[in-house]
Amino acid sequence: MSVNYNKMKIVDLTLEITSDMITFPGYPMPIFIKWSKFEIQSYISEVMFLSTHTGTHMDAPFHFNPNGQTIDQVEVNRYICKNAILVKIQKKANEIITNDDITRNSKYEIKEKDTIVFSTGWEKQIKQKDNYIRNNPGLSKDAAEYLVEKKVNAVGIDSPSIDVGIDSGFIAHKTLLSNGILVIENLCNLHKFINGKFTLLVTPLKLAGASGSPIRAIGIEE
Repeated sequence: MSVNYNKMKIVDLTLEITSDMITFPGYPMPIFIKWSKFEIQSYISEVMFLSTHTGTHMDAPFHFNPNGQTIDQVEVNRYICKNAILVKIQKKANEIITNDDITRNSKYEIKEKDTIVFSTGWEKQIKQKDNYIRNNPGLSKDAAEYLVEKKVNAVGIDSPSIDVGIDSGFIAHKTLLSNGILVIENLCNLHKFINGKFTLLVTPLKLAGASGSPIRAIGIEE
């Protein structure tokens, strides 16, 4: 079977990881150490130190549920999201995404095992570091519960957290992850999609016992 890639729009949905990027309060800044030099060892390598929840990343159920799956235990087929439904809904600082917002703004019916991706426009705030990380929009309790009822595969968003910035109780995280729904945060470039549905590929590292992993997220729109 041949694939005509000329008819596809392939979009990198991943933030670049740098030593001065924004991180969640209390998390370390990424550190990259040159480990070998070409002039000495004839090859180049680095050592890195960073949280498993740095940049564009995935939360495994274990992140908020000690009895949930760790990132290495999640079935690999869940990382190929053929039915990613894009919900474009502009939200400002600390605004919530409600159940009604989802039903009004989704162009497609949400079905079991779909992946729901929210494009709020918040990624434009990333250069305003404190504002971006502390005042982001996120899901309300009823929105998270609605997606649990739908038995979706994963939920993604173009903000640093699936929870609204002022919610210190992490209600959306707890609701989704306790029901085995994966969470993908810090997506970008979602505005490049025209249609309301695309294929989302996410590639977390297979880190034994970890609560999450940075990912390379790629969107494919036919």
